[in-house]
Amino acid sequence: MSRSRARQLGNLPAEVTSFVGRRAEIAEVKRLLSRSRLVTLTGVGGVGKTRLALRVAEQARRSFADGVWLVELAKLQDMRLLPDLVASTLGIADQTVRDRVEVLADFLADRRLLLVLDHCEHLVPAVAQLVVELLPAAPGLRVLATSREDLQVFAEHLYPLAPLAVPAGQGPLGAAAGVRYPALALFAERAAAVDQGFAVSDANAVLVAGVCQRLEGIPLAIELAAARLRSLSLAQVAERLDDRFRLLSSGNRAALARHQTLRAAVDWSFELCTKPERLLWMRAFVFASSFDLPAAEGVCGGDGLPVDEVVEALTGLVAKSVLVPVTDRSRADDSLAGGDSTLGATGCWTRCASTGWIACAPSTPRIRGTASPWWTRRRCAAGTATPT
Repeated sequence: MSRSRARQLGNLPAEVTSFVGRRAEIAEVKRLLSRSRLVTLTGVGGVGKTRLALRVAEQARRSFADGVWLVELAKLQDMRLLPDLVASTLGIADQTVRDRVEVLADFLADRRLLLVLDHCEHLVPAVAQLVVELLPAAPGLRVLATSREDLQVFAEHLYPLAPLAVPAGQGPLGAAAGVRYPALALFAERAAAVDQGFAVSDANAVLVAGVCQRLEGIPLAIELAAARLRSLSLAQVAERLDDRFRLLSSGNRAALARHQTLRAAVDWSFELCTKPERLLWMRAFVFASSFDLPAAEGVCGGDGLPVDEVVEALTGLVAKSVLVPVTDRSRADDSLAGGDSTLGATGCWTRCASTGWIACAPSTPRIRGTASPWWTRRRCAAGTATPT
């Protein structure tokens, strides 16, 4: 690729739908990117990592003389082909037998360029290795990655992306809530696309807020719910949220398969987990709310998950955005709950199977403090994922 081409804007795609909210997040990620050469956006599936990364990259164009380049990793299955994909994206035509990483390093050595690596979670080892080799060799290179799991490499700066803000509690709301709360604004934007004239009003604000609260502000889930207004009323959508997997089962056909339905988003998160992590994920549902390590070891250990391996499984689920640290025993949220008992119908976990809910990544629990290490499992937030 000629240097003149490299100096063009890059290959960022134009936005097809409106971008809602995230002003503070954009400003913070841009600040981090100005100070750190590797920034990774993490969070549950469907929380909007990809959209945020692309918006930040677009606004940062002027800082990179040699362009801003998006490398889409979602469809790449063979880790060994990662360097080839990056080289192809950058337009590098090297037919020699040289090591591809070496070719990339030479190409990037004197360039000022931003590389956006999107959907890294299934390729973490390969992405981590590539970044570790390229950053020292290319002083002008910066990397913005999106992943459900951090890369765990030196100099990586993590930015956990939270869901969109929703009203707290059940208090009275008016039309202004559609502007004040990004989750409601997103629902209204997407609902208007299928139900012309839809808007948050004094009459429906409480109902819209209830839907967004149940979906925990996860953009993917909100967009899937809004799309249902093609055939259902707002009240009918709200009534059917107890069966999220069935309700949120049709989305953008052009989107990644894992973002077309809530079930697919949950399945993808589950597939990324190790066997011990999957066992802990399923068994943790017996807790009505948050839980600590002794509780996890005492209740979830055994029968395929040795007690001394629980802490590692717990750590893995936190790293994969399935569990989130909390400072107190806050109530487990419903938005990540799914309606399929297949993940929980085992032995002593009948409570999970009988309720029909499974603990899923998206709504993740949180650990907010070291003094009181409580872990909250938000039931199936993954199920409420939004396009990342």
